[in-house]
Amino acid sequence: MADRTATLTFPPASTAGPTAPAARAVPASKVPASAAKHGSPALKTFTFPDGHISFAYPETWTVRTVHPPAGLPGVEVTVADGAGNDLLFLANGVTAGCAGGPVTRHVFDHKAVSGMTAADGKKPVFGFAVESSGDGDAYFMGLTDPRSLKEGEGVASWCNLVSTATGGLFTRVLFGDPGFPNREAAKAWMATNQYTQLKALLLSLSYT
Repeated sequence: MADRTATLTFPPASTAGPTAPAARAVPASKVPASAAKHGSPALKTFTFPDGHISFAYPETWTVRTVHPPAGLPGVEVTVADGAGNDLLFLANGVTAGCAGGPVTRHVFDHKAVSGMTAADGKKPVFGFAVESSGDGDAYFMGLTDPRSLKEGEGVASWCNLVSTATGGLFTRVLFGDPGFPNREAAKAWMATNQYTQLKALLLSLSYT
């Protein structure tokens, strides 16, 4: 799966953070007034070709669909905002699993996704979290198994894959590297319209 980087906008860090922003793959601008939370946007609905999984997204955003090369299973989707910035990657019908070492995790936000049920009967969960494992902080946002939202030291690293009746669904918000200069900046981003819209899209995922 190709790795794409989004332009995720967030306010400057609080006075508790560094005075100079850290380097990132794509510079993030300060949030303009229009990025503040406001009324819900008009929505469109995208349905994967298998007809089972769908989600709602702002009508000014776009969805690109790609079939993996060499006959690999699944369908890949990239969601971009109105300016053409890639924000979210999804893959449906994939068969890969998750593996990772122990990390220390803090969860900023989480909520069960009512329209999805994993093969084991559990509800996938939307989550936004930060993990550290000795190489600095890494930020994750998407759907995951509830076990990936366990906080503290020595927990298993984040897994973006949730099981479905037709395979697996992979979801990942496309942060830069690093995603934020510090955790206060990540918390501040949660107050923006961009965060609200991405969270709403992920929570709207449903399987029929």
